[in-house]
Amino acid sequence: MASYRARGRHTGARASGARARMDRERGARVDAGEKTRRATREGRTYDVVIYGASGFTGALAVRYARARRARGGAERVALAGRNSARVRAVAAREGGGVFDVVDASTAAAREAMCASASCVLSFAGPFDADDETPLRLAEACARNGTDYCDITGEARFARRVAEACHETCVANGCVSVSCCGYDSVPWDLGASQAAAAVRASVRGATCTLASGHAGRARGGVSGGTIASAANLLSKPKKETRGMGNPHYLANAPGGWPARPDVEALKRWPSPQSTYKYDEDTKSWTMPSIMAGINTKVVARSYSLDPERYGEKFVYDESDLCKSKRHAILGTAGLGLFGVAFVTAPLRWLMRKTILPKQGDGPSEELRENGYSHVYVVAKGEANGKPVEPWCAEFEFKNADPGYKGTAALAYEVALCFAIPSERARLNWPEGGGCLTPSVACGDVLVERLQKSENFNFRVKPLKDTIFLV
Repeated sequence: MASYRARGRHTGARASGARARMDRERGARVDAGEKTRRATREGRTYDVVIYGASGFTGALAVRYARARRARGGAERVALAGRNSARVRAVAAREGGGVFDVVDASTAAAREAMCASASCVLSFAGPFDADDETPLRLAEACARNGTDYCDITGEARFARRVAEACHETCVANGCVSVSCCGYDSVPWDLGASQAAAAVRASVRGATCTLASGHAGRARGGVSGGTIASAANLLSKPKKETRGMGNPHYLANAPGGWPARPDVEALKRWPSPQSTYKYDEDTKSWTMPSIMAGINTKVVARSYSLDPERYGEKFVYDESDLCKSKRHAILGTAGLGLFGVAFVTAPLRWLMRKTILPKQGDGPSEELRENGYSHVYVVAKGEANGKPVEPWCAEFEFKNADPGYKGTAALAYEVALCFAIPSERARLNWPEGGGCLTPSVACGDVLVERLQKSENFNFRVKPLKDTIFLV
């Protein structure tokens, strides 16, 4: 395993070199020192505020932060949420009493909280609910030059944050980054790093396709995820118009212009809708339930930093299956569940009977022994000829991907912003704004993941990749 990791780090260094070369060619970046000066952070009381700490996943983030503290982590952490009494209970139970609890019960209190922190990490979903507090929190961070990140998988919320906060974040030298958990870091970071490896492999190479694949996994579903999905379906159609467009987030402020590149839209494939055989992985595949958000996040990364990928770049996604039979049954089951869930009476019945309630989640045994393997295969060309494909693998270890894994992953994203030495190494378009995990954190996050006991990340030639299904 040690040599396996070493190879991943070596490849990451090659990709980093390609990224540095492209940045020099563009000459349009703001240096890290200027970013730090523009976002005046001296004298802030906390490095990270975990907001939504009393929720199922938020409490797991508190546990992860406490474990880091026990191993010597020096970041100053505070906890907050809508209900201070519940947050205090979590602080005692999961935090061991070592973290402060800050008031966030009113708009004024949340404003003060944001001003006191270098980074606010929000777990308080559903994010796109009728309660506007999650959006107002992101806006308060932008006003105060405070970095913000969350674990939403709700594309509409991510777009609303970009519309409300991008220009303010740019002006104040801070970032706002949504989708920092299982949706969508593995796919977004995988596409970015694999594309960079393709470009670094041959002079003049460009990435033309990245294909994400969910492989072998063990995890569970929480009531919060179900509540978020149900909340989206309850919205009037006029409020969700355009969400089927893979460039739904790419078209938001900071990405493509209001009228995006027509050729880019034509190239981008429609989501996989049935089972099929994939030659790269030598596996049967089925449609991915995660593709709805992951594709949009990768597309926004492409729109924010197109030179990293290439002008012909597109992305698609599927789930790997053990056999054709599994792919057929999985496709059918996913379709039946989708039909039932979008039908209001059936959705109500399932939530009352068989689906987990909000605040519930997988058992501790499942959280501690869960795992996941996500692969992103990148292909490209140079001088009109194909180049060697590369594959990024994102592994969750001893952590179910949706809850313990998401809590730990989002906390590591937050530390990219909260630790001054890490933040100084980041390199952002425009010096800030509403970015994606890969654009905001890049190689810094890769290095943090490779040092973590719950993750592994590696990039290597496709021919050397073993796909676990």
